[in-house]
Amino acid sequence: MKDLPDIRRQNLQTLVDEHTLAEVSRRTKKPASQINDMLASRKSFGEKIARAMEASWDPDRPPGWLDKEIEATNGEAAGDPQGAPHHPVLLKYPINTKNFRCVFVVGRAQGGLPERIWTDGDYPVGATDEYAEIATADPHAFLSPVVGTSMAPRFNPGEFALVEPSTDPEIEDDVLVRLATGETMLKRLLSRRDGLIRLGSYSEHATYTYRPEEITWMYYVAHQVPARKIKIRM
Repeated sequence: MKDLPDIRRQNLQTLVDEHTLAEVSRRTKKPASQINDMLASRKSFGEKIARAMEASWDPDRPPGWLDKEIEATNGEAAGDPQGAPHHPVLLKYPINTKNFRCVFVVGRAQGGLPERIWTDGDYPVGATDEYAEIATADPHAFLSPVVGTSMAPRFNPGEFALVEPSTDPEIEDDVLVRLATGETMLKRLLSRRDGLIRLGSYSEHATYTYRPEEITWMYYVAHQVPARKIKIRM
């Protein structure tokens, strides 16, 4: 019986076989070299990266489909090298909407987000009339508009970032950061070392180093949300 990373790699290979490596790289916003390393087990294929790739590939599909083993064919286990050759099977699973809910866009008035995102009544401060129906298990999730091109191609201007404050960010995660100055930035968490936090971007080489007291909050960003998913509350 395959373990979970092997199943994910098999399903990722199916996507590559059906759509080409370049297309999978473009749609998941992962470098082709990273995808090859994941397929060859040179890089880990953990929970966070699997969910992020699923959401980038198809925001409408409930999460978890990369964890499902492809059905067996010709009486053999799926992917069994001893079995007869078979064509890749499209991944089709029943839709479970239990985690889908309205997630509101929190505006970036005057270049930043508020020091405190949520009120005591669990209502987002600065929430607009815009929202998206998204699958997320974080009750405090919110959307933030993407401004600038420093995080392209993973996040592009006009798109939105799904922020999940309840998830602790790890190294190489995307994060939304509010500085004590009030400035808000969408960045990559590069390192936490020697009492310093280092941030970077995808399309710029510059890095930014801060002491913890210079950062008001730093929240995990799950994935981008295309503008076409945004609706207006009536």
